[in-house]
Amino acid sequence: MNRFYCLPDLSDLSDLEPLLTFGGKRLLLVGASGVGKSTLAAALLDQLAQLGGTGWCLSCDPGLPAFGPPGCLNLGYREGGQWIAFAQAPLCSLDAGRFRLPLVTAATELLARVGNRTLVIDTPGLVQGPGASELLLALAQAAAVDACLLLSPAGAPLPLTAALRSLSATVIQLPCAPQARPLARTDRLHQRSQRWQDYLGTNNTLQLSATELNLLGTPPALADVDAWRGRQVALYGEGRLQTLGEVTRVAANELHLRVASLPASVQQLLVRDAVHRNGVLRTVPKPVAPPPLPANSGASEVRVELGALTSVAREPQVAVRAGNVTATLVNGVMGDPLLQLRLLHQGRSLLFDIGDAGRMPLRAAHQVTDLFISHAHADHIGGFMWLVRCRIGDFPPCRLYGPAGIAHHIHGMVNGILWDRVEDRAPRFEIHEWHGDHLKRWQLVAGGDTLVPLDELPIDDNIIRREPGFVMRATELDHGIPVLAYAFESRNRLNVRKERLQALGLQPGPWLQDLKHAYLRSQWQQRIQLGKGRSASVSDLAAQLLLEQAGDKIAYATDFRDSPDNIAKLSQLAEGAHTLFCEASFMLADRAQAERTQHLTTDACARIAELAQVKQLVAFHFSHRYERQREAVYRELQGLSSRVVVPTTLERELV
Repeated sequence: MNRFYCLPDLSDLSDLEPLLTFGGKRLLLVGASGVGKSTLAAALLDQLAQLGGTGWCLSCDPGLPAFGPPGCLNLGYREGGQWIAFAQAPLCSLDAGRFRLPLVTAATELLARVGNRTLVIDTPGLVQGPGASELLLALAQAAAVDACLLLSPAGAPLPLTAALRSLSATVIQLPCAPQARPLARTDRLHQRSQRWQDYLGTNNTLQLSATELNLLGTPPALADVDAWRGRQVALYGEGRLQTLGEVTRVAANELHLRVASLPASVQQLLVRDAVHRNGVLRTVPKPVAPPPLPANSGASEVRVELGALTSVAREPQVAVRAGNVTATLVNGVMGDPLLQLRLLHQGRSLLFDIGDAGRMPLRAAHQVTDLFISHAHADHIGGFMWLVRCRIGDFPPCRLYGPAGIAHHIHGMVNGILWDRVEDRAPRFEIHEWHGDHLKRWQLVAGGDTLVPLDELPIDDNIIRREPGFVMRATELDHGIPVLAYAFESRNRLNVRKERLQALGLQPGPWLQDLKHAYLRSQWQQRIQLGKGRSASVSDLAAQLLLEQAGDKIAYATDFRDSPDNIAKLSQLAEGAHTLFCEASFMLADRAQAERTQHLTTDACARIAELAQVKQLVAFHFSHRYERQREAVYRELQGLSSRVVVPTTLERELV
């Protein structure tokens, strides 16, 4: 059982001196981004120097480390009040949550170099969800920490309390400084990008044959030259890291690189999802090394018998398959917005907006776990009462997300119904309101008089929900009112290295699925039964057998005006998406109407798809004035972008 106690302020570090003066102590700094962990790390090491000791810092945030190049874990020390980087362990990713096992492996590599010195470990700012807990516990275990210093704003709910209380180490809660603030996203991007450019320094160039290298991580297909451009890479030779760099271009299987220093030799190249383009170092979320698309991989129209009573009964649904997800525009391109995202093999659905729901079967409502609402106009929320009615019974709370004010609208709709006969079977919801850098949350039980406040959740990197299999991002757009756009990002696609399976003398079987599921849940120490009395840990098997690739992204956006800010925000959110569902309400001839109603034209819709470099664009939410002119809308869209997918039944008419 650990000790868990508080210090009232950080004005004097003398209370922490016993942790510093005994050699070999290891301190874990925990807290959300912007609470001052890196500042505290520097202060602790400076205090130690005044006491006549020396110490090191392991910076574990690859997105913006306290020192050293981004995309890496960095080990360093303080000298004359300045950070000195000593060693790096590349991750080639800026997302600490996406590649947790490689991050812990990199940390372990650097920990071996610390010896019996005092060490401060500056953890990433992940403080929400099971992934954050698992990463915290893995780092604490790898470092054998003596104490954990938890930084949080005064009065805010403590993050990761269950995980922290499970540590054997002492946990000390500290208030962050009043001036501590998370960096704005643009400032974080600028600092990270400038740090990377400073690290690369002079233009050392190098040319390597890709066919002679062992490519590690999640490398793109060599044929996809655009995917390689700007990709951050780590070069290994003679069993050690040689240097870091970035790919400037690929030609005839030759990689042209800009590197920080010229390597002695190179046999291996580590590549993941960090990319430096147009002066910005950022994450590329689009799939790497995607499998070939099936013959009918675009949007297909699905004729349904359900919904004979709805206003869109003759409008075909539009369906898209992306990996283990099927996305369906339930009411087609003309009807009320309602996108159903079915997570195959899970019996689960996510909904984006909920207009006319007359086509949705009862069982679909029972499988909805999350509802993401763009805004509260009637055609985007009018079907909500169908969902409420269908969830009378013993169902878990449905999570609901939307812009500021959505809680008021939902509460009003639910309160318009009498609930005197549902007893303990009332529908339940957890409402999440977007407020820029945090989510306000309430619990709503049908029949209850009030919304019950829940702890607020911080928003980091636009992520509003994390799960082992996916993250959900959002961004706020302008429609005269706040509107949210969303991006579902599948976390991982795992492939088995068949040649290594054979080399280890293992036979394929159900245990491979057990391994993949445990990997996605970061259950590193779980033992996988291999048959014949053999077993191995998830950590060992994953390192030898699994190839992790980025998953597919599906973006959804509707009802916003053509403005530079809106276009930039959505292009960034949808970057590299497998499919972008985006409104194209008006043709170019009706641009004045689009501007008056603050909707998009076909031109703006296509422009976003091109800027975001999406694989395919499904345009929808066409104005009803084009009900008999869909062919004309699609012809105009096709003239503006080659990424437009025409639903199959119409495709034949346009040939």
